[in-house]
Amino acid sequence: MHRSGTKMAGSMAILLAIFLSTVDAAASASGKHYGKGLPRDLGTLAVPDSAYPDWPLQPHQQRYAAVSGERMKRWVEQISDIALQSQRDGHQYWGRLPGTQYDRMTMDLMAAELKRLGFSLESVPFRIPEDWRPRQWQASYALGDRRIPLHSAFPVGKTAGTAGKTIEAEAVWVGIGASPDFLGRDVRGKAVVIYSTFVPGGRSHSASDRARIFNANRRASELGAAMIINVMAVPGDGRFNPLGAPPARYGVPLITINQDEGFRLRDALGRGEKITVSLNLSIDILRDVPTNLLVARLPGTTDEDIVLAAHTDGFFQGAMDNASGLASGLEIARFYASQPRQQRSRNLVFMLFPDHHHGEHGLKQFERTYTWDKVGIVLTLEHPAQTQLYWYNDDLMTSNAIGAFRWHVTGSNLLEAIVKDSLREFGVSIYTEMNPRPKLTRQAPGFHIIDHVIYHTTLDVPELVPAEGLERSTRAFLSIIDRVNTLSLEELR
Repeated sequence: MHRSGTKMAGSMAILLAIFLSTVDAAASASGKHYGKGLPRDLGTLAVPDSAYPDWPLQPHQQRYAAVSGERMKRWVEQISDIALQSQRDGHQYWGRLPGTQYDRMTMDLMAAELKRLGFSLESVPFRIPEDWRPRQWQASYALGDRRIPLHSAFPVGKTAGTAGKTIEAEAVWVGIGASPDFLGRDVRGKAVVIYSTFVPGGRSHSASDRARIFNANRRASELGAAMIINVMAVPGDGRFNPLGAPPARYGVPLITINQDEGFRLRDALGRGEKITVSLNLSIDILRDVPTNLLVARLPGTTDEDIVLAAHTDGFFQGAMDNASGLASGLEIARFYASQPRQQRSRNLVFMLFPDHHHGEHGLKQFERTYTWDKVGIVLTLEHPAQTQLYWYNDDLMTSNAIGAFRWHVTGSNLLEAIVKDSLREFGVSIYTEMNPRPKLTRQAPGFHIIDHVIYHTTLDVPELVPAEGLERSTRAFLSIIDRVNTLSLEELR
């Protein structure tokens, strides 16, 4: 069956195109573009769901024919729209953030559907002891007698603010910020501009400590920079919210800007222009943020469990991260709820937590208090479908391929073989080597797959979450669970 798409998907694409053109009109008018890029050119680079090659089911796989990528895609769009609502409500730091009304809207949406499917629900309150939240910011630079705003400026997680005032510093360009780039350069009191590439991942980039490549941000901090600007090396006009700020003790504000604006700044510096950057960044440190995790249960015929886990929070639209994981979880829940109880050998437990990007206090609480000795397998649902992107000369290019995944399996060799075999059988590509870390716990057998290229950015939109990819991954998950349910706990461990 080849998809024709849905009216809802078409409407969402039109609304998103209007939204993006409105938001970035000023930025687009302020200078040239550098190659095709996202989300600026989403109107031409978005891939219709009907364009992806289908992965046909074999006769022995017909049990999973009812799994619907189109239905999951509609959930992705709906959950993403909750995040957009936070931006429409005027929040500069926007998304599905814990303790906000958008957190509650997401949990309520998931709870209503799980209750409709017959799950029993338990809402477990907890508090996030401390959460870093930017309140507002403005950034610009002076070029001659002109003041040019940096529309895409976005504070990096846990960075220092400017203590309620505007700071100004002369801009210096240090390339990728490796140690030779700083030789003979006095950057004390300067706005240090660093060109930072994905390695891959919107969260991990070459200037950050997390990447373990150049440690450019730390180096600029230690050498006395007044502020640091990471030009994110992704063609287009996106916004970027990576982790990996210099330690707060340096007190150095760190922001990202997109490539369009970064290259305009670079070109001016390359002409010998003297540029002064201004930044005002207000940060709130919230204490004891109240929120809830949700535990949903569907009974089977034994006292053993299959555990699903997914986080509900997300930066920007968070379509892949993690509306896609939530959508896959709802489809798994729907599949098992449609089976008679006598055919469900293990209970299905679906745990949703709202603070993955904010300390995972809810997840840690669940891990500490849950009884794991009766768990057959834990499946962490995170980023199960993404359009494969390519750099082509100066363009960022989409494709009708689905990206490959980082993966991990905790448990027996037999379980690892089942996971790899099922993923391959349903057309889900994975990295050659297994990642060494589980996503949830080591206390029970488990597995996950995760794509990690566009998350924490405004590139993370429903148009880059293919329905075909959701379908393949979710069918593979169901196949793994079915095969796991034929094995004893001892065979899985």
